Amino acid sequence: MIYDAFPDSLVEVWMLNADEHIETDWLDNFRQEYGLHLPIMGEAQEAFAKFRLGREYRTLPPLYILIDKQGVVRLRSLRQGSISLEEVVTMVEELLEE
Repeated sequence: MIYDAFPDSLVEVWMLNADEHIETDWLDNFRQEYGLHLPIMGEAQEAFAKFRLGREYRTLPPLYILIDKQGVVRLRSLRQGSISLEEVVTMVEELLEE
């Protein structure tokens, strides 16, 4: 997984919850069940609108957004399967070299 490839001090990885009706307990159980050690942003409607995510923009999970140190979006996958995990890792490595 992407969050295992880099130390927390170099890269932050977040999950965004698209469904405002899912309870926090369910998200915590999901994270535990899959061994995810990353934060989940609940009620992420503002982030979804800002980065044009979700069904209305035809960007369905899983997808990736890479934001550099200056807050510039460097990658926004357009749809499920549009980019491989290996390609994302390579792009993160390149951003870290800048």
